[in-house]
Amino acid sequence: MRPGIELVQILAPRLVAAVVILAIVASACSSAATPSTTPQGDSVAGVASSTTSSEAISTTVTTLVPTSTSTTDLGVSSNRYTLGAFPDYPEGPLPASVATALQSLLDTAVETGSVRGVTAAVIVAEKGTWTGTAGTWDGVAITPESRHPTHSSAKTMVAAEMLRLVEDGRVGLDDLATDHLPRELAFFDANGATIREVLGMRSGLPSLDDVDAYYVAELAPTPLALFTALPAPVAPPGSVTRYSGTNYVLLGSIIEHITGRPLAEVLHGDVLAHPGLDGIVHTVPDAMASDGWGVETTSAALARWGYDLFGGSVISTTSLHAMTDFNGEWYGFGVMNYPLASGGVFTGSAVGHQGLSSVTTCCSAVALVALPDQGIVIAVQADTTPAYDTANPRVDRLARTLAEAFR
Repeated sequence: MRPGIELVQILAPRLVAAVVILAIVASACSSAATPSTTPQGDSVAGVASSTTSSEAISTTVTTLVPTSTSTTDLGVSSNRYTLGAFPDYPEGPLPASVATALQSLLDTAVETGSVRGVTAAVIVAEKGTWTGTAGTWDGVAITPESRHPTHSSAKTMVAAEMLRLVEDGRVGLDDLATDHLPRELAFFDANGATIREVLGMRSGLPSLDDVDAYYVAELAPTPLALFTALPAPVAPPGSVTRYSGTNYVLLGSIIEHITGRPLAEVLHGDVLAHPGLDGIVHTVPDAMASDGWGVETTSAALARWGYDLFGGSVISTTSLHAMTDFNGEWYGFGVMNYPLASGGVFTGSAVGHQGLSSVTTCCSAVALVALPDQGIVIAVQADTTPAYDTANPRVDRLARTLAEAFR
């Protein structure tokens, strides 16, 4: 698959016009992305990083920015924060100069055709927040209040809810998934997988389609229809990490059975019952939304969800560390090890979740990324029409470029 447009390559002409952006990119270009392989799924596209002209841009910036100028003036340093221990949500905005620089990055992405339209939000612990938009989505101008699909980033919500139920003693991570199925799904053996294995995409359960290019609800209207038609398992449970939305529809069905309520009602009454999350809306109320189908959000609400979740306000520290204990894999419990998932676009400590439209709802992509040691959370949603295979790389690179503004 062809790599997406490298945003840092196209920023050079704008760097001369804005000293702030010059400083941002100079710091950001200090390391090059390392290519790696990443799995694909029903809403995740693999990324292979390509070589950029970072050194050339860095040289240009160095000649234009006085040596006394440093991007550390933005006030963010690495290793100041830890996963699960962010300070309270910062209520104020980021400085105007920073907001201008961030907005310019979105404008550039649209002007160069990397994306057709984009909405993004950034939260920096103890410093402030920012939301920006550029371009259109399905021909409609994007505003900060516009809601767009979460795609698979909504799996983080379902995983967090399941871990809440574990904390409450209503289910165990090593329970068989079949121990908690509703009566109408009693025939389904779930390949003998445990809750832990289903959360981590290690159940061995397949998708309804061979290429994982659709959301479950596009192929089956109910969990009953899904599990009746599901092909044979692809591997023994626990043996391999294989991305499939089937796992999360199974989890959603279990959550509904344990709580006796529709999935959307459970989520909005529990893990999503936090200030600032009103922008997250489930247009599909039941377990068929568990893989992200029918879930919409503003970028600000998605970023706030990421800040609350990875900052430690949603589930216990023990649960959060279990969620992000990747054991060398690219997937945890509803969370991606972003350096591996993004094919090296991100490096260091980065967690979150990608999202991608199906082939029938083409084309848009999502990046929810948290940088725990910096206390930074970024959410990007973009209309990437007509790009599909390169949609995730484009959005991941834009998220990375936003993040580099604070290095």
